[in-house]
Amino acid sequence: MLSLIHRSISIMLAPLFLTAPALAIELGLPAQCELGKTCFVQQYPDMAAGDAVADPLCGGLTYDGHSGTDLRILSMKDMEAGYAVIAVGDGKVLRVRDQEQDHLIETESERASVAGRECGNGLVMQLQDGYEVQYCHLRKGSLAVKPGDVVQTGDRLGEIGASGLAQFPHIHITVSRNGDTLDPLTGRKLSEGCASTFRPDESLFAPEIVAKIEPAKPDILAFGVAGRPVAYEALVREGPPPVVSTSDSVFVTWAWFANLKSGSVVRLVLKDAKGDTLVDHTGEPLERNKAAYAAFAGKKRTLPPGQYQIEVSVTLDSTILRKAASEIVVQ
Repeated sequence: MLSLIHRSISIMLAPLFLTAPALAIELGLPAQCELGKTCFVQQYPDMAAGDAVADPLCGGLTYDGHSGTDLRILSMKDMEAGYAVIAVGDGKVLRVRDQEQDHLIETESERASVAGRECGNGLVMQLQDGYEVQYCHLRKGSLAVKPGDVVQTGDRLGEIGASGLAQFPHIHITVSRNGDTLDPLTGRKLSEGCASTFRPDESLFAPEIVAKIEPAKPDILAFGVAGRPVAYEALVREGPPPVVSTSDSVFVTWAWFANLKSGSVVRLVLKDAKGDTLVDHTGEPLERNKAAYAAFAGKKRTLPPGQYQIEVSVTLDSTILRKAASEIVVQ
């Protein structure tokens, strides 16, 4: 049995001192993609003061000092195919920056090379009622707007890229109102700290987006059966590998995850058309949180032609958090 695991990486006062409700806004998704299928929320704002770290719901899906929400696509190959960045609301473009290179930051020297330009290519938009949104990490040369342009919700602004301080292709948005940075998921100011309970009606995102965001659960980004071992570095650059063929001398069931919590257990199962189990691998509980993670298990032999069933699951404290299944045809 070949079994290996690889990881990477405002309140207004009305007359007579009555409090009026805050003005409402509904933000759309900042990219033209399908949430949970072709794009995923990778990281949230850091709501903790000082050196502490907490995402909006007091979890660990962020890092120290992160001020925005990151919506990722899978790989640099997907970036090259082109994913449109779009306006989250009606507004006016205030500032833009373009011509920063797209590349994945992997070393400290590369990190230092983008100091002062961590946002990469981006823009700032003024929305209604004092709201502003900053976009970061757009693809070089993709910006389709200029300062002074008036745009509507869904208008194309550019493309998802990996410019500035980026370890995966994504679009980062920072939302603010009257100078206060906000978490768009909960509607809270970052300075207010996290909240362990989530009220969807207080979110700045449109209801259809809120319904698809599940910050308490990990994401299964992709999975399949390949003819070679799978590494995270290759996944984030090239995307999912080709499906195994009958000419391969090895087959591995693999899966790619985002935001696994400490203690999570990954299971990979492969069955043939008769229902016989060829691979059933359960990993050890993770010792710490994993923002990105890849696992595989397989055998050193050829896989006969036919139809196969893949099952992938993530369990925490005996509860299945995510489960996915798919069929493949080996030729």
